[in-house]
Amino acid sequence: MNPNLLFLQIEIFFDRLQKGEYDHPLYLAMALENLAAQAWDEVDRVYPNL
Repeated sequence: MNPNLLFLQIEIFFDRLQKGEYDHPLYLAMALENLAAQAWDEVDRVYPNL
């Protein structure tokens, strides 16, 4: 994944969070889990020997 795409997705998440789109804890948890998984994938790509 392109790191710029990950940062864009984080910005979109933050915008949606401010608009109240994650009003249910399950939706918030799902969005955070998705971002975390993508971030770990990026760490694995950048540091393959960790």
